[in-house]
Amino acid sequence: MEAKIELEPSVVLTSIFHIMSVNIRTENIQTTMCALNGDFSGRRDDPGYDESKPIHIHRRNRAYVWNKDMQHNFLDSILKGYYVPPIICSSRIVNGVERREVMEGGNRITTIRRIFNGDVRELTPDEIRTIESHPITLVVMRNLTGQQTREMFRRLNKSVKVSDGQLYSMSEEDSPIVREALALLNDDDYPLRTRITDCFFDTRDNDNDGKSNLENAMALVSGALHGPEFITKSFTRQEEHVENQATINRNRIVTILGHVLDVFRMADEIAPLTDKRKMKSQWTVGNFLGAILYDVLMNLSAIRPIQTKWASYLGKLRNNDEYAKEAVTVSGAQNISTDKLCRISAKVQTYLTENRILSREELNAFKHPVPTDEDEDEDTDDSESDALLSFA
Repeated sequence: MEAKIELEPSVVLTSIFHIMSVNIRTENIQTTMCALNGDFSGRRDDPGYDESKPIHIHRRNRAYVWNKDMQHNFLDSILKGYYVPPIICSSRIVNGVERREVMEGGNRITTIRRIFNGDVRELTPDEIRTIESHPITLVVMRNLTGQQTREMFRRLNKSVKVSDGQLYSMSEEDSPIVREALALLNDDDYPLRTRITDCFFDTRDNDNDGKSNLENAMALVSGALHGPEFITKSFTRQEEHVENQATINRNRIVTILGHVLDVFRMADEIAPLTDKRKMKSQWTVGNFLGAILYDVLMNLSAIRPIQTKWASYLGKLRNNDEYAKEAVTVSGAQNISTDKLCRISAKVQTYLTENRILSREELNAFKHPVPTDEDEDEDTDDSESDALLSFA
């Protein structure tokens, strides 16, 4: 039996429609701000958060961003009786109880809580009564699959840029590979934990709102599992793996990424890197980290020469040797593709063996040997240029 939550006063209007053969039921619940606030858990990190309440901010939703003027204008609209857009939620069962998770309207419902708490401004008794009785609609969508929930979130928030990392974060509960990437970042007992911290920084619970560290971890995990074509932060290119429910081969990930991280240990023996900012700048697949992983995957029978190659290169880069930075710079370098990674590998190899930089014409002759359609949907690594400059 489906769990039922009563919101009083309410008039429930139900519509049934079909998307991709899945029966999605949408309820438009006419309620009041007082009732809505009473059922709202609050934001997880805020004082007074109540896990037992039925309405939660969805983990996909962005952080609270309304400034004071926006909060005051919202309060003014309520007091003048203006229409307030609905709060749109998805629904799922948690421990046998229905939980409604806000997909659109997170700033509105959070501001309603702030208004009732007196955090926007002090209210008169008449204003409180007006606010309590102000009508608002709660839209609840049930029976959405994980893929449909992500698509719905993107469409509802089309005016707000949703990062690939945020899309991965949406899949935490129903995607084995996303959970593996999060384990790589956050689990204390993950086999590579110490080496990740020693090579880059402590990634545990240390991501930004856009989940850029998760993007990077997904590129590393998926590349290690599925090959060079999936050394990418692009959610679109990874979506087939995000949806796949197959058991993750952690041993392969740990082995492959272990080979990659050994490069940085070897580089430290040549030219130790102690600057925390520079260490952190190494954590991006769009730069030499992705190219090292690419080389390892393409030369699994000759790991040691690849490690020696890249450790030698990193030593020269850290020592500010001539042409070192240019050796990993490829035209269109903000787009991650196997051709780009292949060309970086070739350019670095020529720099090391011949002490020169390949011309553009020479470089264009190098292409990843496996045909792919990835160039149609390349992902952008905005941190790449900064990563290189940080060694200057």
